[in-house]
Amino acid sequence: MQVKKFEAPTMKEAIKMIKNQLGPEAIILSAKDINKGFGLAGRRSVEVTAAVSETMLRKKQMAERKLNEQNKNRYQQIPAAQQKEFIDKVFQKIQVERKPPAVFTSTPYIDIIDSEDSSNSFDNMAHERIKSAAKAASQAAVFIEDPPKMKVSKVVKEERNSRDLEKILSMQAEINKLRALISQFQKVPQTFVNMHPGASEGISYELSASYEKLKKAGIDEEQIVKILKLAQRSLNSDQIKKTAYVDAWVAKYILENVQIVTDSETTKYHAFVGPSGHGKTSCLVKLASHLVICKNKSVAIVTCDTHKVGAHEQLRIYAKILNVPFVVIKKPEEWARVELALKNVDHVLIDYPGMGLRSDIEQNYLLSMLPPESNSGRAIHYVLSAMTKTKDAYEVLNRYGAVGPTDIIFTSLDESSQHGIIFTLQQKFQLPLHSFGIGPKIPEDFEAATKERVVDLIFKLTKLKERGLR
Repeated sequence: MQVKKFEAPTMKEAIKMIKNQLGPEAIILSAKDINKGFGLAGRRSVEVTAAVSETMLRKKQMAERKLNEQNKNRYQQIPAAQQKEFIDKVFQKIQVERKPPAVFTSTPYIDIIDSEDSSNSFDNMAHERIKSAAKAASQAAVFIEDPPKMKVSKVVKEERNSRDLEKILSMQAEINKLRALISQFQKVPQTFVNMHPGASEGISYELSASYEKLKKAGIDEEQIVKILKLAQRSLNSDQIKKTAYVDAWVAKYILENVQIVTDSETTKYHAFVGPSGHGKTSCLVKLASHLVICKNKSVAIVTCDTHKVGAHEQLRIYAKILNVPFVVIKKPEEWARVELALKNVDHVLIDYPGMGLRSDIEQNYLLSMLPPESNSGRAIHYVLSAMTKTKDAYEVLNRYGAVGPTDIIFTSLDESSQHGIIFTLQQKFQLPLHSFGIGPKIPEDFEAATKERVVDLIFKLTKLKERGLR
């Protein structure tokens, strides 16, 4: 039994190598993907383990020796079934052409005349001995290739039968071992070739590595299928085989389709809403610090969160540090007074209590407490942690649809290893991305969202905190 491993860029090339080296009757025992390198330049290959019996391999080698170089190249290109048919025909022809061993006649060594009277006796004796030795060697060679029918002693027969029995038992053990391997391989519910990642969705085998990479990044399967089906139609067969080329196409697609907020600095009212514990208050303080310190804008901080103990006191301290006005609103009617008092302020940032909006009471309260719409604009920032499960994020954001969020702010990017949810939610709800919270520090760990940053986060191109707020 010959067992050998083959590595190739694609499964098709691996099978071609197996056919050329082990022959058309080789059996594939296992196959697996091998990823080499990381990022857009990562390479991918396939490792296949195949086996063939010694007999089949010898038949293949005997048949190929009958071919010249030109015919051998043509032979390697034909299908496996035709190769097997050719090998069988050549082997049968060799069996038919095999001739019986030649018959040697010579004088037995004991009958050679050894006479001193004959001047040629010594030469004749040497000649006969050489001839007799050649006969014995030739008969031995013929016996190895094709044993003639001859009478042998009982002891020789028993010894030969014993050797044959050992060979049969050894071959039987190899066959049983091969059957066990094949049985294990057949128990796998989906084969390597026809059930690669994305196969059930119509994604080709060449794109399976990109499918796995996007899935590992946290992008929703629906979005992955949509992107890769477009890639299948846009790229030619040679380009699809190159994983780095496909990754570059996907990155270009994300850059062209992801939506980013571009006019946030002209908006006066900024409301921060979302479920509890996702970092709304921290985002408000970070944005206020940025507007005051970096943009030299006049800012006021307002809180409507009267439910959480100590929430407004925390914001009051930050407002004092930034030297900006601070207001607590408990009723919707108070907005008229606050709007008049803050008419000369560039930006008003409002903090709201964390809510899941599971009841109409919560939804109606939040809608009534929103800032008034004015000519200066009103932005409702939906704040969500990047660590949220996609299913939960869909459910909560659907409930917030009645509130009318204008964009999304993602927090906790430093705590998450998968950032595909950023692109998934943006595409699913068509809400542009406003900014990212990348850590606990105020105001350093906060940055405005950009298209390039989204690609960077999905493909892990640079370290998370190498770029700050622009």
